[in-house]
Amino acid sequence: MNIQSVLKMYYRDKWAWFLIPNIILFSVFLLNFIISLFIPGDEEFYSGGGVSYIIVYMLVLGIIVVTQTFPYAIGMSIRRTDYFLGTVVMAVATNILYAIMLVILSAIESATNGWGGQFHYFHFPYLNDGTLLEQFTIYIILFINFFFLGFLISSLARRFGGKGMLIASISSVLISSAIVLLVTYYGAWMDIFQWFASHTAIEIAYWLILPTLLYIYLPYLLLRRATV
Repeated sequence: MNIQSVLKMYYRDKWAWFLIPNIILFSVFLLNFIISLFIPGDEEFYSGGGVSYIIVYMLVLGIIVVTQTFPYAIGMSIRRTDYFLGTVVMAVATNILYAIMLVILSAIESATNGWGGQFHYFHFPYLNDGTLLEQFTIYIILFINFFFLGFLISSLARRFGGKGMLIASISSVLISSAIVLLVTYYGAWMDIFQWFASHTAIEIAYWLILPTLLYIYLPYLLLRRATV
């Protein structure tokens, strides 16, 4: 099996997997922290949050990884199954590292009362109300979910091309629009909001496990028949 070759291929690209997301994360943190110093009094300052930046980046990374590495891997005689498994291992391992990092930074931020100035970037109410293990689990589920959602999108484009993506996009818009119209027609928005409010962050995260497994499995089927 050439899974190790796939991992080495990814590890060489330190910029995409490690440097760029950390540069973005801590640059925005530093900028917002400086801004928070100019806020008078004891008013709390909430930034967009480190978690949101990692989530968006993982979605983007999942999209670009197939385009950048799949043709190269196949050209190096790496089996499609090995490519897929190597990608899963790399994605899970990387997201575990980011989850551990954010849990630690969240704990430090909470212990220092927002870095000494009530500045909130890594620690937020509701999201970080649970135990450290629950916070770690939430991060892992979120990051893996969004990475493989991006991976699915890119795999779909690789398998069916532009026409396939156009059909998938139109179908997604139509289905989403129909759902919004039905929810609005039956006045169910308040019920939906109350449902979310009645569940903890970890309970809602558990609901993402099933679609996450689907996002992981579907690219495997698509890449097995995708052209290079």
